[in-house]
Amino acid sequence: MRDENVTRPDEPCEAPARSGRLHPRRRLSLKTRWAIWRARYSTVGLLARLDEPKAVSLVAAVNGGLVILAIGFFSWITDLPLMFPALGPTAFILFATPTTESAAPRSIILGHFSGMATGWVVWHLMNTVVGGPVSMQTGGLAPVVSATLALAVTCGLLVRLSCPHAPACASSLIIALGGVTDGLDVLLMAVAVVWMTAQAVAMNRFAGVPVPTWSPIVRTDPDDR
Repeated sequence: MRDENVTRPDEPCEAPARSGRLHPRRRLSLKTRWAIWRARYSTVGLLARLDEPKAVSLVAAVNGGLVILAIGFFSWITDLPLMFPALGPTAFILFATPTTESAAPRSIILGHFSGMATGWVVWHLMNTVVGGPVSMQTGGLAPVVSATLALAVTCGLLVRLSCPHAPACASSLIIALGGVTDGLDVLLMAVAVVWMTAQAVAMNRFAGVPVPTWSPIVRTDPDDR
C-alpha cells in the first residue's frame, strides 16, 4: 500500500505558509542610535564621507556658531560684556585648524592674556603721558602711539612665549585704543577666552579630533612638519 503522505518526485512541493517576518526588525536603543548619529556626523565621520574642504567648512561654520551662541546667550541673560571681536578669529582657528599650534589652549589663553595685559599697561601709560583718557574718539596722535606700542610688544611676547595666536593682537588693540577701559570688563574678556577654549576642546574631542588639553601636540614624524 502506498503512503498517501509521501510526495512523489514529479509532484511539486508546496511552500510552507509564512507567518509574519522571518527576521523581525529590532528596535535600536537610544544609546545605539546616539552612537550611530555621533559616528556619522562627527568630524571624523564627515571627513570619511566628504572631501576635506567641505567637511572642514561645515564643522567650522556649525561649531563656530554654536560656541559664540553659548557665550552670547549667557552675556544676554546676565547683561555681562563677554563678547568682543577677537573671539571670532579665535573660534575659526579652534575649529578650522584644531590641531595646529595656534589652536592649542596654551597658545590661545596665554596669547590673549598677554595681549590684554599689554594693552592695559600701554593704555594707562599713555593716559599718564597725555593727561587724560586715550581713545579713538578723542583723536590726535596718542591713540596711534598707544596702538603701535601695544601691538609691537604683543607680537614680541607671542613669539617669546611660544604662543602664536594672532587674534590676541586684536585683544591688545581694543584695550590700547580705549575700547575697553574698565578693569572688570578686561577680566570678563579673559573669562570669555577661557570659556570658548574649554568649550571648543570639549566639542572637538567629542567629535573625535585629537586636540590637546593645554600644550600643542609635538610631532616627531619629519613628514608632519
